[in-house]
Amino acid sequence: MRKIRLLLADDHNILRQGLINILEKYDDFCVVAEAEDGYSMINKYFSFNPDVVLCDIEMPGMNGLEAAQEILVRDKNAKIIFLSMHNTDEYIYKILQINAYGLIPKEIIKNELIASIRAVAKGEKYFMGKSEQEVEKIKARFSNLKGVYESKKSLNLNSLEEKILLLVAEGKTSQEIADILHKAKRTIDSSRAIIMDKLDLATLPQLIKYAVQYSFSRKTGDVIEKK
Repeated sequence: MRKIRLLLADDHNILRQGLINILEKYDDFCVVAEAEDGYSMINKYFSFNPDVVLCDIEMPGMNGLEAAQEILVRDKNAKIIFLSMHNTDEYIYKILQINAYGLIPKEIIKNELIASIRAVAKGEKYFMGKSEQEVEKIKARFSNLKGVYESKKSLNLNSLEEKILLLVAEGKTSQEIADILHKAKRTIDSSRAIIMDKLDLATLPQLIKYAVQYSFSRKTGDVIEKK
């Protein structure tokens, strides 16, 4: 039986050791290398040529998403799956954008972990708890939001307007935003109207939709723009 050769990337040594203890109990797995950050992950990948990379998203220096993207630029066939606390739809979309293979939460049970690695080794995408149809819907939804954002991102917002937009993305009301920013509610209402005018948005749902994408792009846009 040919073993699935694995590279584990996580900045917590105890987690890596725990994974090794689990994985090496299975005859079809072999951990060939470990990495503690994104830079090491890239170097170890091209030194050991593993079949599957299992990595965290949050790592010091260069994070897992950035490292994965660098690897996939140089080797489009790399099979990378993320084991992370970040398992929201935004991260599913970002992982799809860089052509990585999947995302599983750190609280995953052992059998699910094993199944996910075996699936990715066979070239299958694996997003725990999401069907193929659900993943496609997430991709379509965020692609549409990205289109709205891209069409308007050249319009400049001042510092206050940007703060308001980010708070709108969190679902805050005008009064809540006013309390947070220590401004009068009428100031917030006026600024929201200016934002909508600048962005050519006619309704509150349109503003919220744009705000969500703006917030998402602030979190992960540095990686998106490199692609």
